[in-house]
Amino acid sequence: MSLYYTNRKGHRHYLRAATTKKGGTRYYIVRHPERYADDELLLQLPSGFEFYEHPFDARVVLRKKLKSKITDDEVNIVDRVMSQHETVKDYILDRDKESIFVYQTGHTEADTFFDKELFRLIQQYDAKLRLRKTDEETYQAQRFCHLSRYYGWITLETSPHLGDLAQKFCFHIDKESLLEFWIEGEEDW
Repeated sequence: MSLYYTNRKGHRHYLRAATTKKGGTRYYIVRHPERYADDELLLQLPSGFEFYEHPFDARVVLRKKLKSKITDDEVNIVDRVMSQHETVKDYILDRDKESIFVYQTGHTEADTFFDKELFRLIQQYDAKLRLRKTDEETYQAQRFCHLSRYYGWITLETSPHLGDLAQKFCFHIDKESLLEFWIEGEEDW
């Protein structure tokens, strides 16, 4: 049986290996295994690689394993806070080299005229909050600012306690009140 990864939309993604003109190996993610010879589809992941599903649109890629300053325990702290959230039940947590991202969809099944299956296929998530680990002792809660002067992630608060930041800001993920928090140390615009 060929190796595959199933994304949140229920699509199976297979890993295909092809030899390049120079004799190297190039890997591809494919959705239709019947189009390829059995020896082209891999049975296991190449060493040092992992499947990664993009939170925004569930696109699957093969990437090198990520070395992150963020531990599983830190992700679990944010997950526990989000799981207690009364109004947001549909969220995704992701991490990069130094941050935990909280993604949330802008719509629920009740907001749409589509059936549940179609809704699941078109649903997209946006990054609402980033909890960045600045060093071994401190974390920053950040939100994205779309104002041209400040375009990018702005720091709302810095604290040595990730749980406290998560408790304070995760509550506002689906509310306009998240926009009321402004850059740490600056007067409100």
